Amino acid sequence: MLANTASPQTLVPPTILATDATPRTLVVESRFGTLTIGENAMLSMPQGLLGFGDYHDFALAELPEGKYPQFRVLQCLSDQNLAFLVAPLSTEHQAIDAADIDEACRAVGIASADLALMLIVTVRRDAEGAHVSVNLRAPVFIDTRNHVARQYVMPNSKYPVRHSL
Repeated sequence: MLANTASPQTLVPPTILATDATPRTLVVESRFGTLTIGENAMLSMPQGLLGFGDYHDFALAELPEGKYPQFRVLQCLSDQNLAFLVAPLSTEHQAIDAADIDEACRAVGIASADLALMLIVTVRRDAEGAHVSVNLRAPVFIDTRNHVARQYVMPNSKYPVRHSL
């Protein structure tokens, strides 16, 4: 488990200890609960996310206790309070045109065979209840081979920032 020797908001940069026989894991106390993160789920985001360009180390994790299996958590590893709910998007799904996905892959330098797509989820609450939407305009493209992710803003304005689920 990471020790938090700095402020309550900042994690010590991750140090992962393991022998060759044990998998490397990291436990993070996130705003979504306790997350156990495997080494293969850790990502570098060289440009960060829109509005969060100073944060570059993230990981994907399942929500604790198997809650909401259709979503994942994109957890910042340098600030335990910075985490985003994301939804995996199959490249066969037609929410984003295949040609636009291919163009984005070329722009960010990811081979389509190594691609995983994540959509940032927004939950808005009002008097009528909760409204869940995903951002189709700026998906997160993950290079699964190199563990590098980039948020890419689609140049085609037909993709909404708030696509209702």
